[in-house]
Amino acid sequence: MRNRISDLFPTRRELLRLGGYGLLGSFAEQALVPVQAQAAGNANPRGTARFCVLIELAGAISHLDTFDFKESAGTPKDLDVRKVRNDLYLSHRLFPELSKEMDKVSIIRSMKSHEVVHFRGQYYTQAGRPLNPALAPEIPSIGAVISYELEKQRREKDSFPTYIGCNLDTSGCGALSTGFLHPKHSVLDINLKSGGGAVSVEGEAAQVLEERYRLLQELDKAMAVSRTGRDRAFGSFRDFQSSAHAVLGDSRWPKAFAMTKEERERYGENEVGLGCLLARNLIQADAGTRYIHITHPDWDHHKNIFEHSSRSNHYIRCNEFDRGMANLMRDLAAVPSPREKGKTLLDETLVVMATEFGRTPGPLNGVKGRHHYNGAYLSLFAGGGVKGGRIIGATDKDGSQITDTGWKYKRMQPKTENVYATVYSALGIDWKKQLTNTPSKRAYRYVDIVGATDMVMDDEIADLFV
Repeated sequence: MRNRISDLFPTRRELLRLGGYGLLGSFAEQALVPVQAQAAGNANPRGTARFCVLIELAGAISHLDTFDFKESAGTPKDLDVRKVRNDLYLSHRLFPELSKEMDKVSIIRSMKSHEVVHFRGQYYTQAGRPLNPALAPEIPSIGAVISYELEKQRREKDSFPTYIGCNLDTSGCGALSTGFLHPKHSVLDINLKSGGGAVSVEGEAAQVLEERYRLLQELDKAMAVSRTGRDRAFGSFRDFQSSAHAVLGDSRWPKAFAMTKEERERYGENEVGLGCLLARNLIQADAGTRYIHITHPDWDHHKNIFEHSSRSNHYIRCNEFDRGMANLMRDLAAVPSPREKGKTLLDETLVVMATEFGRTPGPLNGVKGRHHYNGAYLSLFAGGGVKGGRIIGATDKDGSQITDTGWKYKRMQPKTENVYATVYSALGIDWKKQLTNTPSKRAYRYVDIVGATDMVMDDEIADLFV
C-alpha cells in the first residue's frame, strides 16, 4: 500500500506543539534589525561550562522543609531527617537519591525574590527580571539571550536548536518569546508527557522532504522580487523552515528521544524525570543544544503540603525532583569529556535548580500548608566548575530572616538576576553586556540593576566556584 504524503510527516498541530510559543510571540519587525551591543563593565566570564540545564520548580519548593531544614510544629514525623555532613541535614524520605550526591551540589540559602505571586514569579524565573508590562513584548527569555550569544560558536554539524525547553507550556506564563532578538533564537518547547518530540523522516519520507524543500527554495527565489521592501517580515519564517529541515533530516534527533524502559523508570515517568533524561541525551548528542530549561510544575502547596492522600504534595514532588536531578548528575559524571582528559560531561554542564520564591516559615497554616514567602528561599548548583558540598548564606532558626548573605555583598541578598549572571559567566558570556537598539530605546542589560522592589548587584555568585 502506497503511503500518502500526510502519513509521512508530522501534522501542523504536532509541529506547533514542538515549536512552543516562542517563535509566534517574537517582536516581529524589530527582531530582524541587527543588534547593537556594548560592554557595560568589567565582567570576566569563567567559561567553565559548555552546557547548562536549569530545573525550575514552578510553584515554589518549601526551603525550610528541604535544603534549609528547620524543625517546627508542622514537621511530619516520617521525614527521616539525617545528617549528611556537619552543616547539612536532609530528609531521607524526600531526597533518598540526592542525599548520596550532595558532595556535588552547592546550596544558596540566602536568596530573595522581587515577586510573591506565581505568574510574575514564573516570568521572573524565565526572563531573569521582573515583569514590566510596558516592556514585556520586547524582553527576550534568558534562553534566547544565550542562543544569541552562542550563535557564533555553532558548528556546521549543529542542527539542534541552541535553546530547548521541557514543559514550558505548563508554566503560568508559558514559553517566553525572543523579544527584540531574532526569532531564530526561539525555544523549541517539548512536552514529553504528551508524546511530542521524536519526529524524524527517513526512506521515502526523506526523499519527499528533500524534494519539497527544493521546490520551496525555488519558489522563494522566484518570489524574491515581489517581496521588495517587505523581505524582513519573511526572514524569520525562512530561518524556521531551514531549522526544521535540518532537524527532521538528522538521525541524531530521534536518538535523543530514545529512552529505554529502565531509564524512564530510573528517572521517573513525570515532567522533571523525562526532562532530565532528555537533557542527558541532548548533551551526549552534542548536536548544537547548549541550554535546556526544564519546568517541573505543581509545587504550590498552600494546603496539605505533607498530606499523603493529597493528589499533589511535597512527598510526591520532592521524590520526582530527587530522582531526576540525581540521575542526571550521575549519568553525566559517568561519561568522560570528549574534549578534556580527566574531566566528565558533568564538569562541562552547569546544573541549576531555581524556583520563584519560598514558603512561609514556622508551623504549618490552618489548612496544613505553607503560603508564599519571598524574604528567604534557596537555589542549588552543581557541575560546570561549581565546587560541590558548599552552603552559601544562612537563615535564622525558623528560616524567616537571613543572618548571613554568604557572599561579598553583606547587605544584599542574591536574587534570580544573580543566578543568571552565574549561568552567563559559566557559559563564557559577559553578563554586564547591554544591547542598545531596542524598540523602546531603553538599553537591555543582561543583568538589570533596577529590580521591582530594590536594587540588584549585577554580579555572579563567585563563591560557588572558588
